[in-house]
Amino acid sequence: MHTAEAFTLFGAAHLATLAGIAAVALGVALLARRVLTPGWQQRLGVLIGVLLIVHEGLTIWLQITLYGRAWNHVLPLHLCGIAIFVTAWMLIARSYRAYEIVYFWACAGTLQALLTPDLTLGFPAPAYLVFFIGHGLVVVGVLYAMLVYRFRPHVASIAWSVAAVLALIPIIAPLNLWLDTNYLYLCAKPSQASLMDHLGPWPWYILGLVGVGLVSCFVYYLPFLIADLIAGRPLLARRPPEGPRRADRRAAGP
Repeated sequence: MHTAEAFTLFGAAHLATLAGIAAVALGVALLARRVLTPGWQQRLGVLIGVLLIVHEGLTIWLQITLYGRAWNHVLPLHLCGIAIFVTAWMLIARSYRAYEIVYFWACAGTLQALLTPDLTLGFPAPAYLVFFIGHGLVVVGVLYAMLVYRFRPHVASIAWSVAAVLALIPIIAPLNLWLDTNYLYLCAKPSQASLMDHLGPWPWYILGLVGVGLVSCFVYYLPFLIADLIAGRPLLARRPPEGPRRADRRAAGP
């Protein structure tokens, strides 16, 4: 029986996994956009959202049954875990407000987690597989919303996304004290190497994360800002995308 070795950051398996996630995310979105009718695009979006929720439930079960972790340490209360449910809601309800929040979470949080995962075991350990499948599905969902639902962020989206994170802190912090946990990494840095290692000791790295998060939001918004400037569109306008045209809806069927 093949046993997994220790996880190697940017090793061959890690790089292949990242490439696979990028290929799947882009391929699914482009195929749906070019081949499917609006009705089937919506159904596929719902399916991806359901897969996100089911996968998160299976991940929690696996952590408890296979690795013997305590239930209080496997709750989906890290930012990436919460992003899974926000992404699922975005896809199932076609919620633009959820997209405004999770776009920046996925770019600044989920991508960071994929690049520097908090893992000890590498491929093909179950913990490795469920980690990258779950985080990868968030990337699939966000890219699907952008290319298929035609969602895009605006300046106000940055405020919504940051406000959502700040609103989580007074909820998660007391839960950490009650459950003796470290959700949102409010109590300590992750054991695996990460960006937080360069932001000073506790609690100063939390302030550093807020600053990095704000800078990251502007960086990930920059392509849309440049496109708006070139097109001469007003920068402060918030324009949620319109749904499918009536003709498209009739063609899609019930």
